[in-house]
Amino acid sequence: MRLEIGPNIGNNKVRLDFKRSPDRPDNIYSYEIEKSKADEFVKKYNAQERKLLDLTILSVAFFSIIGWLAGIRKRSWAWAVIGIPAGIITGLGLGAAISSYKKNNLMDKYDVKRAENLK
Repeated sequence: MRLEIGPNIGNNKVRLDFKRSPDRPDNIYSYEIEKSKADEFVKKYNAQERKLLDLTILSVAFFSIIGWLAGIRKRSWAWAVIGIPAGIITGLGLGAAISSYKKNNLMDKYDVKRAENLK
């Protein structure tokens, strides 16, 4: 999903829209930001999005391998069967937590607010 600058909404602010494709907007909440900060924010947000996805994939792979190694170390198939899914869940949880923190931090830095009356 990409973040794009939407139409002006008054008071020197613009709407930010999340889109899967150029012709089909998603049904998620819109956000508003000052017009002067919009281009820089969208550029940083979209660049950060790809990096955070890569980080999540790497954390899933890392913790899955740790779970698999725990099964080998214990010499038990039960540990391997439990360890790999537990590693995947841990990696996804860690990736989601880091992504949420970084995105919220960036939104706070640029004073991006949820547009309550827009959807």
